[in-house]
Amino acid sequence: MKISEVRDMAKGMGINAGRVTKTELIRFIQTAESNIPCFGTDRVRYCGEERCLWRDDCKNSIKA
Repeated sequence: MKISEVRDMAKGMGINAGRVTKTELIRFIQTAESNIPCFGTDRVRYCGEERCLWRDDCKNSIKA
């Protein structure tokens, strides 16, 4: 997902995108949705959240 799409989603949720990275913004969204703010962490290696909106981006953000 492009950063512009993430910013639009955050704005729709009342989250001030400000000057934050895509990773930080996704974590803010995860927190606002009462989810674990785990995007871009090693948790992806054992994550069972198959329906997570961020899953593909998250997997791609972790180096092997």
